[in-house]
Amino acid sequence: MEFHEWLAVILSALLLALLLLACLLVLRRRRRLKPRSQEGWLTEAMIEQIIEVGALSERQVPEAALNLEEIAHEEERFWSETWDEPEHYWD
Repeated sequence: MEFHEWLAVILSALLLALLLLACLLVLRRRRRLKPRSQEGWLTEAMIEQIIEVGALSERQVPEAALNLEEIAHEEERFWSETWDEPEHYWD
């Protein structure tokens, strides 16, 4: 093999190695950015329990899942808003 053939083989191998490295880095970044699900949080069984009983037990809900003060504030804000009567275009 001549020099330019060896050079082409080496450059091709380097290109493939760089391509493989780039793919591995992209996959690693995607895995790191993918949100990790909390174990046991809102499973099918829990949804069935909510439908049947209407609530979950306190031990089933993670502490950081709900901010009850913020929920109460938003609910109060929602119900304190005034609502315009709908316009009757058909009259």
